[in-house]
Amino acid sequence: MSTLVEPLRLVLLAETPDWAELLREQLSALGSPSPLITAPSWEAASNLFDDHASGLLLSTPARLPEPQQCPLPIVLLLDEEPVEEPVGVSDWLVRGSLNLDILRRCLRYVREQGNLKHTLQRLAEQDPLTGIANRQGFQTLLAARLAECGGRGLVLGHLDLDNFRHANDALGYQAGDRLILQVVARLKGLLQPCDQIARLGSDEFALLLDARRDPQRVERLAERVTEVLGEPYWVDGESLLIGCSLGLAHARAGEGADPLLWHAHIAMQQAKSQQGCVFHVYDERLNRSARSQADLEGELRRALRRDELELHYQPRLCLKSGRIVGLEALVRWQHDERGLLSPNEFVPLAEETGLIVPLGYWVISRALRDMQWLRGRGLPALHMAVNLSFRQFQDSQLLPTLSRLIEERGVDAQWLEFELTETAVMRRSDQVQQTMLALGRLGVRFSLDDFGTGFSSFVHLNSLPITLLKIDRSFVGGMGERAENRQLVRAMINLAHNLNLEVVAEGVENIEQLDMLRQYGCDQVQGYLISKAIPLAELARFLVFGLRQPLLAGS
Repeated sequence: MSTLVEPLRLVLLAETPDWAELLREQLSALGSPSPLITAPSWEAASNLFDDHASGLLLSTPARLPEPQQCPLPIVLLLDEEPVEEPVGVSDWLVRGSLNLDILRRCLRYVREQGNLKHTLQRLAEQDPLTGIANRQGFQTLLAARLAECGGRGLVLGHLDLDNFRHANDALGYQAGDRLILQVVARLKGLLQPCDQIARLGSDEFALLLDARRDPQRVERLAERVTEVLGEPYWVDGESLLIGCSLGLAHARAGEGADPLLWHAHIAMQQAKSQQGCVFHVYDERLNRSARSQADLEGELRRALRRDELELHYQPRLCLKSGRIVGLEALVRWQHDERGLLSPNEFVPLAEETGLIVPLGYWVISRALRDMQWLRGRGLPALHMAVNLSFRQFQDSQLLPTLSRLIEERGVDAQWLEFELTETAVMRRSDQVQQTMLALGRLGVRFSLDDFGTGFSSFVHLNSLPITLLKIDRSFVGGMGERAENRQLVRAMINLAHNLNLEVVAEGVENIEQLDMLRQYGCDQVQGYLISKAIPLAELARFLVFGLRQPLLAGS
């Protein structure tokens, strides 16, 4: 009879010894090797054994643990048949009807239920294709390993296959499965018994590496992983190269599973950004910098929604008439904590994240509104220059949006000027030319900003509807000290005039520079000598009262 049930560790919770005597008698008659352990409560009994999967709790209603407190299957011990089926237990036994057959069936049922639960748990935590742990199983495993060693000496690797989806699409899912099996086989061949591997997703894997005895082995292993996975695969007679990106994160004392998984994921993304079969080790300093950038991006998005940006305007002086003939609109960000931020502190971030497009539309809309405001106060019409990003220049909504804004503000488009950089103009010249011509038909004109810092072809520039060239401040600022700068500036002005283009010199800060530029025939200047970039209200006062025209006008 001893083969009827597998040994179970039986825990009895009862107020009196009657149940213990009865159960021991029945178990003995069954020939069961399972010991019956009596305890006053589940709290006291839970410390008696570690493997709850091989245990069974028998309890009277008065000693029954709270729901979810006990992980063992529970058999309820009753003095009489219940009116309704008990809830929250695996089975029940009634004192008056207890015999060998009933006890045998109860133990077998509980054992089978336990085996079924264990199988379902295993299936839920195991990848059906490879037999290794899946994401759910790995998270359980990772938490247990971290608790076991306190995070010391463990390194988590997050591995992502490159171009796996293309192979899957080209050869089919069955071939993709065979490819995954080859990847797992290669990884298993590199790992030691103390390491674990799991499949986190279609083409993502986790490697839990034990580096307690040899901290240097992790990077050696990472190099081997990227080398081995970078070698060709043979699937259905086809040779495939897929590569991989591996991120590594060292566990730290007191750190849970979630932060470690996130750090390994960040490192993997950094490895993927470098392209090729590479690995990257998580660095907290780099992550802090990334978080800072992410925080700033979120703040910039909110600033756009809340209208926390503002435009300042730098006047442009005509050297022949001594009058202000244009303005350059420069965006500023009134940050709650960092104060007034200049464009170079957030515009590069906007370029990188794509926010430059909505930011550019905000600038255009605000500049047109301010043009209308100035004209409404009786001030003469001035050219309004707005810096246009190449990303916005490529936006399909630029032309309709600009048409709508011009119509809404009721301004004459001929006074709107877009500043483009040399780099933007020289890229994809056919598209650039078509877009500029379309905008030009609205009346908008164009200037080339920072001229001299790029690689423009004058023949190419002559084919574009450009009205002005702006000489970069780096050339203007060096005219007083370097003859080469003076010669370059003079040559730029002459060449521009030969192309029937006006010239604006940026960064003019003293009378000597102004005199040289006037001597060279420069048309317009802007810089601190004329005025720094100023808010709209201050600009209005400057245009009415602050001009030093007698000083700056030519003789």
